[in-house]
Amino acid sequence: MRFKTTFLAAAAAVALAAPAYAVTVTTITSGTSPAVDPGFASLGQTLLYDFDALTPSAGNLTGNYSILVAPGNANSAAPSGTAPGTSYLSVPNPASSGTATILLGGAYKSASFYWGSIDNYNTVEVLGIGGVVLGTFGGAGLPSPVDANGNQSAFTSNMRVNFADNAGITGFRMTSTQFAFETDTYAIGAAVPEPATWAMLIAGFGLVGFAARRSRKTVSFVTA
Repeated sequence: MRFKTTFLAAAAAVALAAPAYAVTVTTITSGTSPAVDPGFASLGQTLLYDFDALTPSAGNLTGNYSILVAPGNANSAAPSGTAPGTSYLSVPNPASSGTATILLGGAYKSASFYWGSIDNYNTVEVLGIGGVVLGTFGGAGLPSPVDANGNQSAFTSNMRVNFADNAGITGFRMTSTQFAFETDTYAIGAAVPEPATWAMLIAGFGLVGFAARRSRKTVSFVTA
C-alpha cells in the first residue's frame, strides 16, 4: 500500500510538471528590405532541412508540393534572399490548391522555418506526437509585424516563424488555396522525452520512494 501511494504521488508530480498543449508563435525578421533569412542561431536550433544537402527522408515529405530552384517560376517565388540556384519548398503542386505534410523525424520543443512572401491564403497546422494538431495558423494571423500580402521582398512578409510547445512538435501540414506557400531552412530545438522515458521516470520515482520507506523501517537504535 505504501509503495502504491508513493508511486501514485510520483505519477501525479510528473503529470503536474508535464506541459499543456499550447503552441507559442514568434516571428524574427531581418528588419530591412529586401529581406534575408535572419537565421535560427538566436533560437538555439539546429538546421534540419535546406532542400539541398539536407532533404527529408522517404515518407517525411508528402502531398502536393514541389522542390524548386531559386528564384522560382511563374507560380512560386523563392523566399527573399534565397541564393540563386539553391532549393526551397513550394506548396501546392501541380494544382493551385493543395496540402503537403513535412515531418521532422522526432518530437522537438521548438521548430522554425523561413516563410517567404506570406499570403493570407497560406495556412500551417503544427503537428504533435501521434499526429495531433497542436495549433493552426493562417498567414494573416501571425504575430506583428507580418503583412500577409504576398510581397516577395519586404521583411514584413518574408520572415522566420518559430513554433514552440514543450509537448513536442513533430511536423507541419501546409495548405494553400492559391499559388503558393514557400518555405526554406527548417530548424529544430531540443528533443522532448519519448512517452516510454516518462514512464521510466515515474516508475523510478516510485521505486526510490519505496526504498526510502523500507530503509526507514529497518533502522534500529541500540542504547546502553
